Amino acid sequence: GLAAALPGCNRTAHVGPITSATQTTTSSATSAPSTPSTSTPSTSTTLDPAAKESQDRQDAELVWRKFLGVLLKVGTLPADQVEPAITAVAVDPALARLRAQEAQFRAEHKAGYGQDVSYITWPQPIGGKDAAVLSDCADGSQAGVRDTKTGNKLTVGTANTLLRATLQRTPQGWRVANSELLEGTTCTPGK
Repeated sequence: GLAAALPGCNRTAHVGPITSATQTTTSSATSAPSTPSTSTPSTSTTLDPAAKESQDRQDAELVWRKFLGVLLKVGTLPADQVEPAITAVAVDPALARLRAQEAQFRAEHKAGYGQDVSYITWPQPIGGKDAAVLSDCADGSQAGVRDTKTGNKLTVGTANTLLRATLQRTPQGWRVANSELLEGTTCTPGK
């Protein structure tokens, strides 16, 4: 869908596919270093490690899916709703890219349409850290960019777009810090 057109995604040429949801990989993606949480303890600290991992993944996936939704609709939001929408799902550098892309799309009378369908895998466990990396074999074939004056579709996504996202734990919850379109690779949604 919008992965290739919108700023939440950096293009990364010829990165090999992630072949297993449990494989540990080293990414050259920009991410903030893990630091101990300075937020007040929550009830989640009493969870056993497996339950904590499950909860962290669920929370991070929810924010990722919201991020993708914001990518699609940000160009159609009233101007006063843009900043609250993007800060609810992103931190820098993804946040700065979202702001820049939103301004560019408004100036060029472009907006997203449709919906990406995410198929998320985890190349490595979160392990209680403050940064998480997920892979998304997105089906964006029903999404893209349209001209807001004419309504004409300018782009249409593909059904096998491999994305990698780095999320950062903040006092407000998980936020997308970076996302990459892994060019030169494809994936099979749902596999």
